Amino acid sequence: MPPLYQLILKKILPIIIVLILASGVYLWRINLHEIHSSQIFRMDTIIELKAQGDHELSQKAFKAAMDELRRIDDAFGYRDSLVSRLNSSLYATDRELYRLIERSLEMNRLSNGGFSITLRPVLDVWGFSGTHPYSPPSPETLKSLPRHRTDKVIHLHEDRATVTIDEGVMIDLGAIAKGYAADMAARAIKDCGVETGLVNAGGDIRTFGDRLWKIGIKNPRSQGIIATIPIKDKAIATSGDYERFFIDSGRRYCHIIDPETYKPATGRISVTVVAQNCMDADAWATALFVKGIDPLRKTLKDKGIQWIVIDARGDIQASHGLKGFCPEKIQIGPAP
Repeated sequence: MPPLYQLILKKILPIIIVLILASGVYLWRINLHEIHSSQIFRMDTIIELKAQGDHELSQKAFKAAMDELRRIDDAFGYRDSLVSRLNSSLYATDRELYRLIERSLEMNRLSNGGFSITLRPVLDVWGFSGTHPYSPPSPETLKSLPRHRTDKVIHLHEDRATVTIDEGVMIDLGAIAKGYAADMAARAIKDCGVETGLVNAGGDIRTFGDRLWKIGIKNPRSQGIIATIPIKDKAIATSGDYERFFIDSGRRYCHIIDPETYKPATGRISVTVVAQNCMDADAWATALFVKGIDPLRKTLKDKGIQWIVIDARGDIQASHGLKGFCPEKIQIGPAP
């Protein structure tokens, strides 16, 4: 080999090798930061799964999360579930169901009754549980429904597995189970080795890892969003009167029932809550939609929970940590 070629190989080849290796490291790093997505329809909504990193690992994690979502939906849904069997037999023994109901009772106490899991008969007569088409019940029908305090008609036994309920009581975990499902799906993804990801269960969102996710808050009365909230390793949930509702005689009726009146809650059209886990965010969003901010402001502050409330006039209130992301008001049109 001529001396000139030997010199070129000696000087240039190491540089080429370094560049190739550097490119490989760069591409590997890009792969680690790639976001993979998947979807499943469960709990009457589309649930979106996201994972950052290796493709094969992400697919394995998505399968584990989907299996978990199916399990939770089967356990806590309306039909042929642990909940339906509890409602029919007034008795159930299951540690996971016990924990969910225990947390629900705590939320009922903390929210001064704004959060309740004993409203299934009320949801039935309004049509919000799918038993019949949407329709406002007569005043006589509402008066005929049993009235009871949630904490007095559900009984948790000392074995921390057995739950009994009084005659005539029916449990509905819809206001907490979807957030719980998001938490458990996120855990399933993490348990597979994914360090960063997101689960979006129809607006109940659980994020984990070091990535800062930007979550848009929907305008409840028009297209687009009203705010973009940065979230990292936390959960965010929104309750609104635009999610499940019907219009009758020009009036809007939403699926969030006030436990005091047995009628859809009014006064607020959208509530967003940021909390450490999605189960709490889900439950607090419902309680805050029912009660409004004034009765719950101190409790939410003590719990470190951030919130955004849009009232029926379009005025927006927000906690200190979220105020800077929100406008002061949105436009409310003439439509109901």
